[in-house]
Amino acid sequence: MRRQMKAGRLLQTIGLLVALHFASAANAAEIRWQNDCMAVQCDPASLQLTLTPKGGQPLKFLWSATNTATVAEFQQTFNRATWRLVEPTLSVSLQLETNGVLVECISEKAGTLDWPRFTPADPARGWILPLFEGVYVALTNSAWREELMQSDHALNTTADLGLPFWGLDCGDYTLTCLLLNPFNNEVRFTDDGGRMQLRFAHEFTRNNPVKQTAFRLVIGPASPIEPAREYRRQLQANGQFVSLTEKIKRTPEAGELLGAAHVYLWGDALLSASGVKDWKGLARALQTAGGQTNQSPTKHIWLLLDKDARNAVTEILKAEWPDRYVKSLLAEGLDRALTQTNFYDPIAWQNNTLPAAANSSLAVEAATLTQAELCHRNADLLVAALGGFLQPQSRWGEGVSPPMIEEIAAAGFDRMWLGAEGWAGFLKHPETVKTARARGFLIGPYDSFHSIHSPATPPDQTWPTAQFDAELFRTGAIIKADGQPRAGFKKRGFVLSPVAARPWVERRVASLMKIFPANSWFVDCDGFGEFFDDYSTNHPATQASDLAERSSRCAWIRDTYDAVIGTEGCSAGMAGTVHFAHGVLTPVIGWGDPDLTTRDSKYWLGAYYPPGEPTVFFKPVPLKEKYHKLFYDPAVRLPLFQTVFHDSVVATHHWSNPSRKFPEVAGTVELLELLYNVPPLYQLNRAVFAQQRADIKRHYDFFSPLHRELALLPLSDFRWLTADKLVQTTRFGDLAEITSNFGGQPFTNGAIQLPPQTLEVRWLDGLRQPVRYKAVDSVR
Repeated sequence: MRRQMKAGRLLQTIGLLVALHFASAANAAEIRWQNDCMAVQCDPASLQLTLTPKGGQPLKFLWSATNTATVAEFQQTFNRATWRLVEPTLSVSLQLETNGVLVECISEKAGTLDWPRFTPADPARGWILPLFEGVYVALTNSAWREELMQSDHALNTTADLGLPFWGLDCGDYTLTCLLLNPFNNEVRFTDDGGRMQLRFAHEFTRNNPVKQTAFRLVIGPASPIEPAREYRRQLQANGQFVSLTEKIKRTPEAGELLGAAHVYLWGDALLSASGVKDWKGLARALQTAGGQTNQSPTKHIWLLLDKDARNAVTEILKAEWPDRYVKSLLAEGLDRALTQTNFYDPIAWQNNTLPAAANSSLAVEAATLTQAELCHRNADLLVAALGGFLQPQSRWGEGVSPPMIEEIAAAGFDRMWLGAEGWAGFLKHPETVKTARARGFLIGPYDSFHSIHSPATPPDQTWPTAQFDAELFRTGAIIKADGQPRAGFKKRGFVLSPVAARPWVERRVASLMKIFPANSWFVDCDGFGEFFDDYSTNHPATQASDLAERSSRCAWIRDTYDAVIGTEGCSAGMAGTVHFAHGVLTPVIGWGDPDLTTRDSKYWLGAYYPPGEPTVFFKPVPLKEKYHKLFYDPAVRLPLFQTVFHDSVVATHHWSNPSRKFPEVAGTVELLELLYNVPPLYQLNRAVFAQQRADIKRHYDFFSPLHRELALLPLSDFRWLTADKLVQTTRFGDLAEITSNFGGQPFTNGAIQLPPQTLEVRWLDGLRQPVRYKAVDSVR
């Protein structure tokens, strides 16, 4: 759930840059160092820092051309210098390292440090940015230049940059800037004489007692993934990298992620359209009973139907071949009736023989039954009244149902992560979880503790995960620096403090787990990277402690229930806790773009309707050219997240952009999934699974065994093999190399002869023959 920072907050210089202008202070000599890797120059007064790689061009990091400051307490050794800027008060440390420099700045007061500004000069070729999975922005790439250089476009370095670094491809070497404090930062790209200038700003917030920021500027080998390698090395050196192997030891069922495709199941109705075998007969029976004066089970059911369902009965009887939509209206009406406590009426059923299961449960007050018990009792009653027009109960249900699980298993899938839009379907069908776990699948609900809405909010303007109670709504909102509560998702309600929410997290998860003991739990938003400063006196927090609280609650669910934990996105600070992430390979696309949200646009993504098959997830649509260039052009994609976390977090697409959403790039998506060794993600119900089963199985049969072998290995190398960057290769440990030809022409290089839109896996042990995969041409 992505929201951009307000432009006015971006680079406000509060005190730190007042009345400064560039000139060396008399009491501080210019710093000059040199080693085998580079030469370093720094003017302490201006913070102008120049790194000159051996044999390369100078890289200059600046404030602005008009700033100066007075230097005090300057000290220097052969590889470290410290000083203090007097107006404003800023302590600075600069240290020479083997292949770079470490810069640390500490402020005594709140404010914003607008440093550094960096404009790449020759021989720079492109920016290396950890946006979603990773992006290579050639300095000549007009689409990404336009995207990044919008006047209001600032990048948060925990959400937008999910990994805290940026890099620059300089041809023979790379420059990496590692952000040692990832919080309260913004990066902006602006025009500087036709070049893309990067401007960095760090806010020293008043609620943080230690007002510190630090960078490591590193010169590394010529590789587009070198910045990610450098960050991974830093995590490992600091003991902050948690491998998937370690996670599986702690949570054994996380091992079932290896080779698993990811699927969201849709349709939680107890009775769906697929459960009816005689529509005309059913409609006729209901209409006839509705016109009668005497009480009967069918008359009572008719009275429980809403207006849409009754109108559907009329339409079904009028039409020679009733359409799918009209059938769905009647099925939905019947399903809603099955959830009502007054479905059983003693007078209506007094002359009918009831099935034993229903008869025995009628002695129990309906209000005391669980939702599943009530639904199943009512289903038995429905069968007693109208069973001749219905399929056997064992075949009822949609995506969230035992029949769906059995159909997946029968089709030959033995590893799956199965999720749902919430927990409602599992409450009605707890046996679905039992069936899935018996088949060896991971299964669990979507959950979220991000927003809180007033309990008085109308049902059509809220959602279940945002409902708590009036007292928490009054006291639990995160408070901004101006004293106002922070607005929630889509400006509804407020953002809920994770400190205040914690007791509710434990109560909610515990109560749901008693009904359906899931082995996985997906916590939305926590991993996205939006961490907040909270100025509430009841639950104060910094961005760092906010992250810690979110990580802690995910860890509590994981450790209390041995659950496999997923989240939206995976900002680096969450990677040690979670097992999988959605929204890394492909993020949310086109947020706020009317072309994607307007019904008469050919690019309209779809609606959140019908309930069992929302078109926003299921409807294949054309991809707007802008987003093709930004997100689906293989030449701009980089496996940066995979370089850091391939053997730690299993990451795939956001659920709004499943593998088959955009037909014209479906082949590219397949090849990217296999090249990066990440799972596909699908949106399915029983009908759509029947249509797509063969195509999904074809991909699964190639992906699943490959991922089982490689998932616990690091992505150790990535290279472009052609000038147009459309032939690419990845390496996983010392076991396999995968080469993909995204282009339209055959590729030949020594022993490799690769047709267009084809991928080859070569085993480095020399014991197995290469295997190939041809991308799908289109999707149905």
